[in-house]
Amino acid sequence: MAANRSLGRDIVIYLATNPTVSIGGGFTNPTFTKTTFLDALDVLITHDLPLRVCKINDDRVQIQRNQDPLLPGEYEVESDGHIEVTDAPYYKRTTSAMSSLSASGRVRSFPAAVRDRDRRCVITGIQVSQREPLLRRWTIYDAAHIFSVALESFFHNYNFGELVVLDERDGSVSSPQNGLLLQKNVHALFDQYEISINPNDDYRIVCFFDDILGLAGRQLDPICRDINHPHHVNDNILFWHFQQAVLANMRGAGEPIFDEDIPPGSDTMDAILSSPAPAERMEFELSGRLGDVMRAQGSLLIK
Repeated sequence: MAANRSLGRDIVIYLATNPTVSIGGGFTNPTFTKTTFLDALDVLITHDLPLRVCKINDDRVQIQRNQDPLLPGEYEVESDGHIEVTDAPYYKRTTSAMSSLSASGRVRSFPAAVRDRDRRCVITGIQVSQREPLLRRWTIYDAAHIFSVALESFFHNYNFGELVVLDERDGSVSSPQNGLLLQKNVHALFDQYEISINPNDDYRIVCFFDDILGLAGRQLDPICRDINHPHHVNDNILFWHFQQAVLANMRGAGEPIFDEDIPPGSDTMDAILSSPAPAERMEFELSGRLGDVMRAQGSLLIK
């Protein structure tokens, strides 16, 4: 069953033009600051003049940009111009378990370049031991795509291919500038848009649910965003991920979160077909299983 992103929200958002109908919401936690909230509203709401945001029943005090955590409550958004909820597309994302592949099946160059650049989880800061690269063991780390491989055609639609340094062995979606080295548990949260990075706010890490990893105050590690490195991560791609995270978690009731684990012995097909968005859920399952097979073949090639 797909998890519900809206269940238990303690932030509720209204437009002043229709103050009785919520347009979405979110969850407070130490990473979700007032600046993060205002940046998220700029994604969530189409507007031609600046927004003003006030907490309802709080003397109409306007929310200002700062690093104070946002408090629980109901918030109203107004403007002197036209405002409405954005209809920008949200792209359902499969797990990037196929992170060692480009969409055309090429292997190894993407993870190798990301590992060589980062040498640590760039969100938690936990460094790779000196032995792991020598032993070719990256047990707890993944080279994660920011913009999913499964969405490669959209990558070109956004003209991101023109913004990255291409590796002749890979398509542009597998440029290391579209990659981050992450611990596996962090990678899972990142792929589901439960955490993201806001490059417009000093690369702060944003959790859209609870801050279970203690990421409050953390920024994306500078090692992956050093502009003097030819393969530094691309800010435009990072912000695209942040935008998608806002749409997934804060617009309306949010988008479904697929549970990757179907219990052994259960009817996998029935579980998928009875879940919300079964076509996307099937793609999610097939992507993960194909990724496992291809990673195993890649390990044999490396040996």
